[in-house]
Amino acid sequence: MEPWEYTKQRAQETLPIWQKYGPDLKVAGLAYTDLDQMIAQFEPLLQACIEAQDTFDEAFRAVQGTLQVMRVLGTRVPQIIEAHLDENRWLMDDLRDLYQVSPRTEESILKRARMLCPVWEQANEAMAALPTPQPAIVRCIAGRAYTVQALRDMLEGFAALAQAVPDKKEALKKRQAALGVLDQSVDRLNKRWYKLAKASYDEGSEVRQALKRIPTEPSTPAPTPVEMATVVQGGETGLQVLVEYVPGGGKHATTELVKWQVVGVDTEFAHSAPLEEKGNVLGPFGVGQVVRVITEVRNSAGTRTTAPRTITIGQAIV
Repeated sequence: MEPWEYTKQRAQETLPIWQKYGPDLKVAGLAYTDLDQMIAQFEPLLQACIEAQDTFDEAFRAVQGTLQVMRVLGTRVPQIIEAHLDENRWLMDDLRDLYQVSPRTEESILKRARMLCPVWEQANEAMAALPTPQPAIVRCIAGRAYTVQALRDMLEGFAALAQAVPDKKEALKKRQAALGVLDQSVDRLNKRWYKLAKASYDEGSEVRQALKRIPTEPSTPAPTPVEMATVVQGGETGLQVLVEYVPGGGKHATTELVKWQVVGVDTEFAHSAPLEEKGNVLGPFGVGQVVRVITEVRNSAGTRTTAPRTITIGQAIV
C-alpha cells in the first residue's frame, strides 16, 4: 500500500471505536465527525493526483516523442539527401556543416533540425529539377509520413509544447501536497485520539480491548518509497518502458523492486525486477498494450508502494 493508505486504514479502524465509546469527546477541538469527513477527502484528492499525474506524463512524453522524431529526421533525411544528390556540391557542403552537430541533447537536436530545414527544401528543389523529376523527400516514422513542412511545424510549436511540462508539473505538486497535508492531519489526529483514549481507560476495559484492533507503528522505521521521476517508451527496440527515479527514496528498505502489469493480461503486478538506481528498462511490449508500473520497498516494518504510473505503448520510433 501507499503510505497514505496506512493512515486512512488506521483512521477507519479508529472512527467506529471513537464514535461508540466517546461520541462527545473532542481532540484538539475535533470530533469523530471531523475524522469521518477527513477520511472522505482521501478519494477525491487521490483522483485529482492521478489525473494530474496522467496529464503531466502526457505532456512530458509529447516533448520526448517530438524530440525523438526530430532526432530521427535530423539523422536519416541527410542520408537520404546524400543518396539522391551526392553530386550536388552545395548541398553536400551544407550537410557537412550539419553533421558537426551531434543530436544527443535537446539543444543539439533542435539546432540540427533547424539547420536541416533549408537543406531539405533545397534538396526538394533539386529533386524536382532532375532530368526525370522526382517527388519531394518524405521520411516515414512510426507509420506517419514527415515532410519538411511537418518538421518546421514541430520546431515552431516546440516552445509551447515544452512549457506545458513545468506547468503540469506544478499542478501535480499542488495536488500531491494537498494529499500530503491531509495524510499528516489525519495521522496526527489518529495518534492524539489513541493516546488520549489509552490514557483514559484502565487495562482490561472494553475500550482498551477495542484499541488493540487499531494498528500501531512498528519500532523499526517503515521504508520510504522510491518515487518514479519519468516513465517513457524507448530503448533499443523502441517498445520498452524506461523508468527513472527520484533520488533519495528507499531509506530503511531491505528490498527494492520495480513491478509492472499489462492491463487486460495480468490481474496484478505479476512482473518484478530489482530496482536499479540508474533506472530500469522493462519489456519489450506490444504496440497498443497498456502497462502500469509501481515501485515497492520492504523491510521488517512492512511494505510501501508508489501510485501506479500508466503508459500506452505506441509505434516504435527508432
